[in-house]
Amino acid sequence: MFNPYKIGLYCLLGLVANLCLAQQEDTIVEDSLFDISQTTPRWDMSLTLKSQNYFRGLLPGKAPTLAANAGYLTGDWIFGMYGGVAFDASYQETDFIVIFHKARFDLRLDYYYNFTSGITDIPEPTGLFDFDKATTRGLLDFLVHIKLDNQNRWDLNTSTFLFGRDTDILTIEAGDESYTVRTDQRYSQYIELKHNWYWNNNKLNLHLGGSFSWHDFNGPTFYGDKAGINNIGLSFTKQFKLNPGLKLPVKASMLMNPLGETAYLIISVNLIQLGSSI
Repeated sequence: MFNPYKIGLYCLLGLVANLCLAQQEDTIVEDSLFDISQTTPRWDMSLTLKSQNYFRGLLPGKAPTLAANAGYLTGDWIFGMYGGVAFDASYQETDFIVIFHKARFDLRLDYYYNFTSGITDIPEPTGLFDFDKATTRGLLDFLVHIKLDNQNRWDLNTSTFLFGRDTDILTIEAGDESYTVRTDQRYSQYIELKHNWYWNNNKLNLHLGGSFSWHDFNGPTFYGDKAGINNIGLSFTKQFKLNPGLKLPVKASMLMNPLGETAYLIISVNLIQLGSSI
């Protein structure tokens, strides 16, 4: 029970796709360019190439990864999907996304499902719609995004895992063998503060994120063995203007996880964006 105290050819594709498209600064679904300024129903799809897949201080995919997003906006609601796959098939993920959007804040539910073999205490995926806490690979994430000012300079993001494989693990010895069982839900909480700078076709942002468990403030979380700072990053995004109608957005991110004592340099290129009003 919940106790309140406790993520050559490809560049060519991108050049072709961006001939008739403009980059949007307001991003709701990660890696997408969904234009939330539109008031009429519209759909959006995007494809991004990343040197590695990074998620709040963790590295689910160590090989170059293709990440696809698709979303449908109607009124204040966005319904979307995310799919990511590594070139060497070492990482595969599918997410379902629901967002309630307002001018200064967003409320969001994501259901993550990782199909990658050999991860977590469940070595093989048991099915997208396996909702048994003892065996599921899924994670239900409740996210809040708040714009702290009117200039899009300051953002506050929070995430709370409500259900799924974010649990404590108990190892049981049985003679010469041992096995693990899931016990309490951790309800891992992640909080991130971000500051953005904009000039010309460039964007720079600095973020700081930390985590703890609502189940045990001093205990392990989804992100590490204890509470702490697990995600510090500096990202530079530039729209390379190849001609008046052609832009290629590229992002370079320097990322560090003090809790896990790791650091990464990751490059992302937005290859394709398609969108249209309904």
